[in-house]
Amino acid sequence: MLGFLAASWAWSWTLAEMFSDSQIAQQVWPSDINAQVVECLGGLISQDALGRSVATLGILDVWLRLLAATGMVTLVVCITRKQASGGRTRHVLIEDALRQSSAVLLVGAGSWLLWLAGSETVRQFVSGSVGLWLTMTSACFLWVWINAACCDDQRRQLTSESVCTRAPITILLLSIAGWVTVSYWMNACLYDQLLIPHGDSAMYEEHLWNIRHGKGFRSYLDQGLFLGEHIQVIHLLLLPLHMIWPSHLLLELAESIALGSCAIPVFMMTRRHTGSQWAGVFMGLAWLAFFPMHYLDIAIDQKTFRPIALGLPFLFWTIDLFERRRYRSAAICLLLTLSAKEDYALIAFPLMAVFAFETLWQSRRGEQGQCPSEHRTTFRWAVAMALFSALYLAAVVLVIIPAFRSGDHVHYSRYFGDLGSSPADLVRTFLTQPGKVFGQLLSAQTAVYLFVFIGPMVFWPLRKPRLLLAGGLTFSMLALLQFGTDGNDLPPVPFHHFHAPLLPILFWTAIVAIGITENRQHSGPDNKPGRRSRIRWLTQYVPRNVTATSSALLIMLCCIGTAVTGSLTPYGAAFWSTESPFGRQALYQPVSPDQQQRALMASRVVEQIPLSARVASTDFIHTRLTHCERSYDYSKYLRAVNNFQPGVPPDTEYIVIDTGHRYSDIRSAADVPELQGNTNWELLPGTTNGYFLVLRRK
Repeated sequence: MLGFLAASWAWSWTLAEMFSDSQIAQQVWPSDINAQVVECLGGLISQDALGRSVATLGILDVWLRLLAATGMVTLVVCITRKQASGGRTRHVLIEDALRQSSAVLLVGAGSWLLWLAGSETVRQFVSGSVGLWLTMTSACFLWVWINAACCDDQRRQLTSESVCTRAPITILLLSIAGWVTVSYWMNACLYDQLLIPHGDSAMYEEHLWNIRHGKGFRSYLDQGLFLGEHIQVIHLLLLPLHMIWPSHLLLELAESIALGSCAIPVFMMTRRHTGSQWAGVFMGLAWLAFFPMHYLDIAIDQKTFRPIALGLPFLFWTIDLFERRRYRSAAICLLLTLSAKEDYALIAFPLMAVFAFETLWQSRRGEQGQCPSEHRTTFRWAVAMALFSALYLAAVVLVIIPAFRSGDHVHYSRYFGDLGSSPADLVRTFLTQPGKVFGQLLSAQTAVYLFVFIGPMVFWPLRKPRLLLAGGLTFSMLALLQFGTDGNDLPPVPFHHFHAPLLPILFWTAIVAIGITENRQHSGPDNKPGRRSRIRWLTQYVPRNVTATSSALLIMLCCIGTAVTGSLTPYGAAFWSTESPFGRQALYQPVSPDQQQRALMASRVVEQIPLSARVASTDFIHTRLTHCERSYDYSKYLRAVNNFQPGVPPDTEYIVIDTGHRYSDIRSAADVPELQGNTNWELLPGTTNGYFLVLRRK
């Protein structure tokens, strides 16, 4: 009991200090949410001389509330548990739970100790992961008491494979439907509010429209076919539906369904590895709450659609089908995965290499070097698919994309900053300056990335390091990215889409790890000499009879908890904030009359532009003009479609300027270069109350 009192005091001290420090609290959630939390914990919010809010939170206030909450859950345990297996009484159960929760709270308090005593690099790591650290601690604390309150009969019922009811899968399917509905609603709101950029979002719907009308697989943002950017063709599967519903929202709905449906293969893989339906449900719900996945749906810059997201369910099914030895179906899913983006080959190659190694390892251990025909077939398929993925990646990066770029290197080779601007430069830097490469790989930012990906999964993937190697190349690539990290910009991971191929590997590895835990649970204790004595001091801090179901529950709770501070969806606190630029009132249900009027005026712009016109427009309104004969970009960005010259292409007939979007430096007709002096352009009469300017060539 004294140990718990000390640990709870340390945790209360951590919360009081962090929530009172505006610099740290800002890394957790918006200031208005922090103010509400501080007030709930007994603190005060005041104003300083500059009118800024100052939070004051006492350690004693937090400590008393934590003790009260612990007392309530202890009462629940006393009511639900009378006798545990092995003759343990309620008193022993509560002692175990207090001891285990003490360890959890002490680990959580370690974040503040690191902040106080750490170097600048350590502080950078704590600053980037403090929100995850706090919410993971809370989730683990809750799980300890849930595990203590759940009786053995309930635990066996949840774990038993023989208990097959419709309740688990019904809960999962309803959760998927709810997630897809909310996801689509958010995307539709952004589209209606004219907040979705054309580049990297609505341009993909332009691909479908142009193919249907004989213009080729292209967007008129740039000259040439899109294959010079990426070998990314999976969204062409939506062409039949696009003939019925020719709208960008079709692609948004398809992406929402693709991301939400990944919970189904997660459920199936978990059930197969653990024998528990409820473990599968908890892992499926964990996927829906996993906040790095949420940014694949709506990125930090409101880019809402990326074809790479459509490849995720196929990669999950590739893994699932290959494990079930349905190799032809797995190969088809792999091809569909690769069609989503060439980045998937960077995962597929090591993934199949891991499958090949695991098959060879298991056959030699089980058959004394004799490779059975079944293992031999698996090994051959894995090697073949690995070689195909490697050759495909090399062909795409070195031959196919450069061929569509007139011999120029792939554009994303420049994303690695001073490491090189071409594949050859990157290889040369790695061979001649390995210290420079490893210096970035072993940085605090890389540690934050690692925490972001495996922290919400309670580090379960680390229990299967050989399987985790399948994501090694992709994670190294993410760690070496350098764009978007200057000034106040957020790092590219996990706030954009680059990490998409890595997520199925993480979940698959965690599923296999908890499946092994379940098998060991049923096979009895490990009786190797000396082993139990070496770890005896740890056993008092580990809950007894932890099944795969309870492990999956822990992962689910941590995914939900970390989403509170990491997600911009309704899971996250930022969504409900009135001050956050990513909140509900700022993006999805705006209260600003100016923003509402701007969105309403977009339809008046579209009425003035005939479909047969060639129009150049600024971003955001560009998303409404992709069905015109040609839809050019009007910005200061020099593009190949205009021979890298300022202005618009010579065949442009209309120019549409959005004066209200966040990147615009044109606020009135006096700011338009085309209207200065003697010009061939005329300004059409305003019908949009100044929100948009429409120019027509004389």
